[in-house]
Amino acid sequence: MWTRYKRLLLIGMMIVMLLSSCNPFSQQDTQKNGLTVLTVEFNSGAPIPNLFITATDVEKGEIVEDAIGSEEGEATFSKLIEGRKYAIAATTLENSTKNDGYTTIENFTYDATKPYYRLETHFSRDDQELDVPVVMQNPELPHGCEITSLTAVLNYYGLDVTKLEMADNYLPKQKIRAEGGQRYGPNPNQAFAGNPRDKSHGMYVFAAPIVKAAQAVLADKKANLRVTNKSGATQDEILQLVREGVPVVTWVTLDLSEPKKSLKKGWIYEGETVQHEAFMNLHAVVLTGHLGDKVVVMDPLKGFVTYNVDQFFKSYRELGKQAVAVHK
Repeated sequence: MWTRYKRLLLIGMMIVMLLSSCNPFSQQDTQKNGLTVLTVEFNSGAPIPNLFITATDVEKGEIVEDAIGSEEGEATFSKLIEGRKYAIAATTLENSTKNDGYTTIENFTYDATKPYYRLETHFSRDDQELDVPVVMQNPELPHGCEITSLTAVLNYYGLDVTKLEMADNYLPKQKIRAEGGQRYGPNPNQAFAGNPRDKSHGMYVFAAPIVKAAQAVLADKKANLRVTNKSGATQDEILQLVREGVPVVTWVTLDLSEPKKSLKKGWIYEGETVQHEAFMNLHAVVLTGHLGDKVVVMDPLKGFVTYNVDQFFKSYRELGKQAVAVHK
């Protein structure tokens, strides 16, 4: 009897040990598996296979991991850090090098207790989108997102003009100069600070000078178009313009990340005495479509990109609600 009892006790202990030994392995597997991104089609929700997916650390602006989705539309990331903010981007492998197709980008904070992230993608043109051509700013205009976006809008209306013609002949520009260790330059609401061709010293410009550039070229080309400064417009007002067939140049940040400013990189505006901070991740794109909870933009660095509409307009507001529209 005692022998039988010891045998049962021993078996019970072995079972407990075996079960307990499973837990560490399962925890390791969970940690190893990390986050699984599921890419699905926007309208149907069906999985989209074989997409090229990247995870970018928003704060550092660096890609920490990339992966190719499976036939089931799943890609696993194991290098993400709990509590950090990432931009998840999905596109075709071909478009990852050519930048002539769609990219979907969404920002999120990684929560290890949520192992799945569902990313809705859109890779086909739609009647609700405006057929704005892709115009890429690089390599000639590393800081020319604003004037390149305007060029794409003018091309959309059939105006035969290039980004370099617009940057060299029509964009109001003013140099940034250094005196006694201090930088001086234009108010970006009045002129481009530096030159968009200059990778080292070019900065940026806001809506008003882009309006002046558009007005000047429209006058020279005798184009029957008009341009308006839509800065300060609400989300609904801008989306209504797009629904009416009017593409809108819109100021946001790169990948809709939090605005980054630097006093060291800033300068004193002409006629003032106080140094202003400089935006380090300012960007401008063309808003071309609105599909459910997504917006579609022509990004002069990436081509066509879809963003979450709320995230897009949050970034628009954080950049001071800067926008320009060209109308028939």
